Amino acid sequence: MLKKELNFLTLCRKNNYSQKDLAVFKKAISFSKVHFKEKKLLSGEPAINRNISLGSILVKSKLFPEVVTAGLLYGLEKKALPEEIKEKFSREIFDLVSGQTQLKIIKSKNKTIEAETLRKILLTSLRDVRIVFIKLADKLDNLLNIKSFPLAERNHIAREVLEIYAPIANRFDLRYLKKHLEEEAFKIINPRKYKEISNFLKESKEERELFIKNFIKEIKDLLKGKVHVCEIKGREKSIYNIYKKITSRKKSLHKQQDHFAARIIVSSDEDCYNVLGILHQYYDSVPGTLDDYISQPKPNRYQSLHTLLQTKNKKEIEVQIRTQKMDDIAEEGVASHWSYKKSKTSKSNIQFEKKTAWLRSVLDLQNISRDKEFLKTIELNLFEDTFYCYTPEGKAIELPKKSTLLDFAYYIHQEIGNHATGGRINSVFSPLKKELNSGDVIEIITNKHQRPRRDWLKFVISSRAKKGICKGIRKHGDLPVSKSLSIKPKEKKTFENIVVSKEFPTSNFILAKCCSPLPKEELAGVIKSQKKILVHSKSCEKIKNIQDKAIPVFWKESFNMLIKIIVQASDRSGILADILNTISRESFIIKEVNAKLLSHDVAECFFVVVPQKLDNIVKLIEKIKHVRGVTKISFG
Repeated sequence: MLKKELNFLTLCRKNNYSQKDLAVFKKAISFSKVHFKEKKLLSGEPAINRNISLGSILVKSKLFPEVVTAGLLYGLEKKALPEEIKEKFSREIFDLVSGQTQLKIIKSKNKTIEAETLRKILLTSLRDVRIVFIKLADKLDNLLNIKSFPLAERNHIAREVLEIYAPIANRFDLRYLKKHLEEEAFKIINPRKYKEISNFLKESKEERELFIKNFIKEIKDLLKGKVHVCEIKGREKSIYNIYKKITSRKKSLHKQQDHFAARIIVSSDEDCYNVLGILHQYYDSVPGTLDDYISQPKPNRYQSLHTLLQTKNKKEIEVQIRTQKMDDIAEEGVASHWSYKKSKTSKSNIQFEKKTAWLRSVLDLQNISRDKEFLKTIELNLFEDTFYCYTPEGKAIELPKKSTLLDFAYYIHQEIGNHATGGRINSVFSPLKKELNSGDVIEIITNKHQRPRRDWLKFVISSRAKKGICKGIRKHGDLPVSKSLSIKPKEKKTFENIVVSKEFPTSNFILAKCCSPLPKEELAGVIKSQKKILVHSKSCEKIKNIQDKAIPVFWKESFNMLIKIIVQASDRSGILADILNTISRESFIIKEVNAKLLSHDVAECFFVVVPQKLDNIVKLIEKIKHVRGVTKISFG
């Protein structure tokens, strides 16, 4: 066994991977050795060494065993038969390995797109976001072995890392990857400045980490019994972050004061100010560095108290004090670093930010959950109901599934749609009826003599485009559009009727939205048509005057099909993961998950579950009600 392989397995044990995981890792290394045979890297090392390095980076990042295994099999999608990988490992691991080819195709289609737009394309186009985690490890390995690359490639790789990959690592809180990607890339792009900052810091990494650890302990002791502290986070700022501060503030290195940072999370606004008062009594504060963003929030809703303190040993540390809600907004909302420093907070951008935040929280849950298997069966459709295409300038347009070039045109502007004659999809000319794919870059071609046509209604998908076409036909004097024109609803999955009536056994029962009855409330049915019965809670105001016409309806005691649970909640960091975890703990099998924003701070989450007995559902509903932020539960 290679020394590198032994070191890798030791690292896995230190990071608490199970014996079962280690057995799979060993099998992956052996499998890679066979298929790489005598292949060498540019450095002259055996090719298998690179895969073990990727595995080590993924282990240090504390990523899922499946991701580590796929890293150990990196590059084998072209050397081994797909069925061979699926048989020896799993379909999931094969998808992660072959996804690297998918990622290359996406990148090759979008060579001229700006970095921020490409990050969006990568996250919304990949069938499994974990594919990009393996690419992050690959990029870090490239940086660590950059001397083996031709000179022309070095700067290109480093810039790509800083612009595209490090921000993705940051978005998913992959701190090890983010920090090392930034540091190694910066070292290549600006070695002189890297050395200058590194020498200025003087102290070793270990000494700086010890300072943060001791400061946090000091703060905890100082606040104990005075203020309820939820959490204290601390970090030493990286060399690259210090460099960014120098360039953004236009201050020299020696005038930069906040090389260390701490964040104190408390229960209330009042506690924020109490903590600030206690800190200023105990430490000297640097004049002119207190910022109160609680009483005067930033335009993006960011709230926090900021102060720069001088510790007893004359070191300076920036301290942020905020509530959990403020931290949720800062970390996951429109005030996040990913969002507010780079993006305009359009509805499309906010939706994207929230979906990636929900996805991150679910991935975090999978990492810490005792039940490692329950998330594997979920169809997580956070990006499935819509997809993103882009203008040549990089503006993201969110479209319904199966949208066409003409749908895109009407999403840009009514008049662009009215005068559209065709377009270019990824620089290739295409007709208006051409169906789009996620990540496509679209340029619409117009002609001032073009007019909207009735036959356009046959191939557009979105209601926006259909309404735009109808409006355009009227405006340009064509024959009136028939009032009977119908927009076909999206195809819906069939779910279990969870209520029943002996008198109407074959009817379709719809739970009324006005009262959203829950088991085991008493029910009353109102006949709407021969096959449709609207089911209200017996106490619903809307049926008080027609109780004599209501038919008896009862909750089913057992079920034969899937059921859909809809949960409305105030949007916060981790809300989707918390509800998922609650459902899982009640031993329900979750088949599908989706979520959308109803407003800037209200989310609606959908869960398709394998049904159990009615008593189990009643117990589950009670548990979901107790999840922080949940405001309404109903059935679809």
